Amino acid sequence: MRSTERDVMLFLLAISAGSADGWSYFGLGHAFVANMTGNTVLAGMGVFTKGGDVSHPLLSLCCYAMGAAAAAFFTRKVRQGVIWARAITLTLLLEAFIMAAAATLWVAIHRHSPATAAPLPYLTLLLCCVAFAIGLQSGAMLQLRIPGVVTTYITGTWTNLVTGLVRLASHKEPRAQKQHLSFEERLFMQAGILAIYFLSAVLTGWLFRHQPLAVGALSAASILIVALYAAVHTARASGQG
Repeated sequence: MRSTERDVMLFLLAISAGSADGWSYFGLGHAFVANMTGNTVLAGMGVFTKGGDVSHPLLSLCCYAMGAAAAAFFTRKVRQGVIWARAITLTLLLEAFIMAAAATLWVAIHRHSPATAAPLPYLTLLLCCVAFAIGLQSGAMLQLRIPGVVTTYITGTWTNLVTGLVRLASHKEPRAQKQHLSFEERLFMQAGILAIYFLSAVLTGWLFRHQPLAVGALSAASILIVALYAAVHTARASGQG
């Protein structure tokens, strides 16, 4: 797999993560599934806030952690320098299956209940499933070992982008062109992921207002495209080998 193909798939994964965060916050109990910083704050404030909800942020955080741990186990043998390993593909296929099931359950819930009266146990189950799936994605993406580029860790992406731009602007000594381009490409990836994450959240908000049944489909479709493309590529590479 070429690095350009990997970069396109990272953008698609950012769509999945940004949409999933919007979906979970507005539809699954006011908790995030990718933004664990937000969940930590929400859980902390909920302790002493009247009517505050501690359970949903904590559940999401725990399920995310379990997903990340599972991904770390599945990809533990990935060698450094591999652009896209088979173990990453299998992990994303599992995530795609979970996200597709969650999106299907979301549609089933809202076809039988008004959006404002959806059964809480089902929504909590969905929150846990989606958080686990996004945890899988986060753990798998770490194995790509692209400095400063993670599709779900938006706070870190912002930090790396801003500090990188400052270093680029203030750098006085020339460096090797290959290294310089690599640094600029990384900044481009960070900026692209942030923009796509934001736009996918905007689109999710629009779907909530106009097409609520399709909210889960955006996250599921994005990860499904990536997982299937990676699976086909992996199968072709195995056949040629």
